[in-house]
Amino acid sequence: MSAIDTALEWMNSRKGKVHYSMTARLGPNSYDYSSAVYLALKHAGLIPAGESVGNTDTLFGTLERAGWTKVARDHTGGYPARRGDIFIWGVRGASSGAAGHTGFFLDDHDTIIHCNYGYNGISVNPHDTIWVANGSPAVTIYRPPASALGQATSQGDDVYRQVKTAFNDALNRSFVRQGESAKQIFGDARLKYREVFEWLTQQYLCVEKLVEECERLQTQLHTQNMQLLEHSIKRYDEVWAGIFTQHSLTGNPADAQPGILPILEPMVKK
Repeated sequence: MSAIDTALEWMNSRKGKVHYSMTARLGPNSYDYSSAVYLALKHAGLIPAGESVGNTDTLFGTLERAGWTKVARDHTGGYPARRGDIFIWGVRGASSGAAGHTGFFLDDHDTIIHCNYGYNGISVNPHDTIWVANGSPAVTIYRPPASALGQATSQGDDVYRQVKTAFNDALNRSFVRQGESAKQIFGDARLKYREVFEWLTQQYLCVEKLVEECERLQTQLHTQNMQLLEHSIKRYDEVWAGIFTQHSLTGNPADAQPGILPILEPMVKK
């Protein structure tokens, strides 16, 4: 397990089990934004064991001294985040306390794990959704040194990340919809290809649910038909047996009359 995996595991193991607190921030039952990140880094050996647990504002310098590098914006204006990257919200020099926020990226796109007030503890959320909900503050993203990933970056890893980044860039590219039908569905604002795929996925899920409901109704109808058939066969057997043994026009056994067989038996014996 790499050092980054160890740090993320420290966060994941406390998800939903601890509370958020800016006063009782050193654990084991509660942490705040920055203390959770500091302690996860210390646990994984990504910063010196003797490093004090600072705040969001001191984290800039702590990461830089430990060999972490800033991630630059790509041509779309966004940050190509990777698993293990650390984000810091707020302006350096004025991001301590409630003025800043921080956490780890869990994947190469948008998913983060962080200790926060909103969920009263450590939770996993989409970065951009939470970022917009908090007023879209300034963002700085730091990437760990290659040694923190547990292995040197291979050419195959570079190609994979380049392809994935290019794919995400393409999905995040916006365009203006054409045609009245598209405008009725998506409105007049610009749209990203990713949003189109997400909408298509939702439609597919709706169709899938409809198909499942049709299959359920078909199974239910088949069961009802089988029960009706079994009842009809039973009544047929009862009627047929009544012709030869005894039968009742009212269905009451007390009104039963002899069938054909009791009448024929004496004749056969003679």
